[in-house]
Amino acid sequence: MKINEDPGNKFLTSKPNNMKKQLLLGTALLAVISAFPQNGKQRPKFSGAQNTKIIAELKFSEESASSRNVAAQITEGPVESEGDAKTSSINTWNKISGSGNILNSVIAFCNPLQYNDELNAVTFIHRMNKTYPVTPTPVSTATSGVIVGMVTANWGNTWDSTVLWSNNTEWARYPQGGMYNPPGNTNISNAYMIGQGPTTGAATGWLGNFYASRQMGSANYSNTLSTVPGEMQFKSKNGPFTPGLNRHDFAAYCFTSTDDGKVRTIGGITDESVASDTAVMLVTGSFNAGTFNWIGTQFNPPTLVNSNSLDEEWVSRPMTAWNEAGTVGYVAIIGARAGATGSNKGYQPIIYKSTNSGTSWSLLPAIDFNTAAFNDVLRPLDSASSFGVKTKVIPFFNWIESMDIAVDANNKLHFFTSIIPSSIDHPDSLAFVGTYAIQGESYRWPHVPGQRPYLYDFIGDGTAAWTHITVDSMSSEGPAGLSTGNGFADNPWDLDASGNKCRIDARLQLSRSNNGQYIIYNWAESDSNFTNNAKKWNNIPNVKARCYSVANASVYPVEINVTKPVSGANPNIASRAMYHFTSPTSATTAIGGLGPRFTMPITVTTGNPYTQTAPQHWYMSADLNFGTVGIAENALSSAVNSNIYPNPASNNAILAIDLKDNSGIAITVLNAIGQVVKTTKAQGQVGENNIDIDLNGLATGIYIVNIKVGNANSTKKLVVQ
Repeated sequence: MKINEDPGNKFLTSKPNNMKKQLLLGTALLAVISAFPQNGKQRPKFSGAQNTKIIAELKFSEESASSRNVAAQITEGPVESEGDAKTSSINTWNKISGSGNILNSVIAFCNPLQYNDELNAVTFIHRMNKTYPVTPTPVSTATSGVIVGMVTANWGNTWDSTVLWSNNTEWARYPQGGMYNPPGNTNISNAYMIGQGPTTGAATGWLGNFYASRQMGSANYSNTLSTVPGEMQFKSKNGPFTPGLNRHDFAAYCFTSTDDGKVRTIGGITDESVASDTAVMLVTGSFNAGTFNWIGTQFNPPTLVNSNSLDEEWVSRPMTAWNEAGTVGYVAIIGARAGATGSNKGYQPIIYKSTNSGTSWSLLPAIDFNTAAFNDVLRPLDSASSFGVKTKVIPFFNWIESMDIAVDANNKLHFFTSIIPSSIDHPDSLAFVGTYAIQGESYRWPHVPGQRPYLYDFIGDGTAAWTHITVDSMSSEGPAGLSTGNGFADNPWDLDASGNKCRIDARLQLSRSNNGQYIIYNWAESDSNFTNNAKKWNNIPNVKARCYSVANASVYPVEINVTKPVSGANPNIASRAMYHFTSPTSATTAIGGLGPRFTMPITVTTGNPYTQTAPQHWYMSADLNFGTVGIAENALSSAVNSNIYPNPASNNAILAIDLKDNSGIAITVLNAIGQVVKTTKAQGQVGENNIDIDLNGLATGIYIVNIKVGNANSTKKLVVQ
């Protein structure tokens, strides 16, 4: 299986008493009611199957210059008016740059945005437009620009930039990077900016990887390439190899920098003779004698081998995460583990751990889905009408919407992901996942109560059994970037020279507080009340965030809409947050009585219009207060997205409601002239709740059901027969 990427891979906030918004919600809700059956017990069945390995193996069309319209990449595109002024940092979006094309930002597993708490600085690494005036001027315009590092030491008020890489034969792609900081240093001029990623060339495929560095400080920022030996290093995947670092390619994932003065990234080792990944390579960089030395550690995941294709059954999206000190680290690979049985035999995490800065590694026990502790994870994957847990429900960790890992203050790993079911349990077909037919569209989830795209955090360190929490749920999923894929028609991006768009995934990402006591979850989703015909495609995305307390082992009852707040939303960002990155580390601002507060660096790459050849990068130092905002919005979202079934009903009906926190629920049934005929109250718990509504004694007819969660209200139509 190739490690190359796929060209397509890629608040609702309202006060409950806002009548105008309620009317809008009501209109959208009617559309939803007409589009989806109200009988929630009629769970959608698999309507087809999709081979996720085919998605993983599709190459970026940019691998060769001839496969893209190079001339179309020259202009940077229109400049929007709002947010251009760089006069504020916290919660103000500033447009900081543009890139050669959108492919710079499509890989959610990259880490191009980094915050360093010792330097109190933020860096952003990206590929500039070809009009960037680098010296010396490239001989060939087909190089599609150069790699530039940007840095701010005042939370985005002002930025400096410097060129890190430009080469006429090794064209850098999909860059990531951050800061190397010597242990104990607090002077930014003693630190180095790092950029690295894969390289390609004219009709030559992937050549290897670039590793670039440049000393920071205003005296060193320049658009002239560095002449310092060792600051631009190319590592060919075909050799000759440097001591300690053998063959590897596409090192484009999970860049990290730790307090021990080391930087790390992860990629693969591709056996070109059989066109399949054969191993994973963790690359570690350390500064020595005026230059960076890069060494590699190889991992061979114990996976099944497909008896037909002879491919190893794993997906080329490896991840790595480390604690702040750099002493404890993890490597995670998604694959079908050899010897697994029952519900454990699917594409699930294969995790290695080091407790000595990477000197040695141990393979951790797998998450055991055969135990009752994970029945709540298996239950939404079961399409049976009984909604029980079948013995062969196989969780597939859904890399298609992306996933992320982080290490907390207790050195435990957090694995943030969504899950879909494998549709076939045959060892050669575990990469196939089911699809569901809704409104004539094919989705990976049924999108009904109890079977939504739930977001999970799996937590463990190998010393005890894995635990998990349900973080939240999404109301949308990513439309495809290929014309043969699901949701392609609703994808707003334009076509490239090959007829492809860019897939819009949820981009699940984690950010850790600088002390490791808090984990911040963030993802992009669309409110399907406002998508075209209430479809479930993620084509008007906003970034959401929630927070986990390590000390309390719980998620705070607040969901923050980062890109569409109650007021002051930037129209270039709101409902346009297609390709966001968050820093793996955020600054802890304050700890309040209700919850913590952070400053989280975040970028969004979008276009206006949605053209792949002229994307714009926007930056914000997001002020995330998990103690004082969001509770009303959570309640409103739960009330609006609740469901009553069966409908029509006779003696009783069920209210299925998904709560983001423990809340009181009041159900009021009114007849056609507005008289209250039934009332029910219940104390709801976090997650899916099913509340019985007594209808005995009601005459046949149409009724209105008011659902109140906290101070938020929503109404539903109920037919009694």
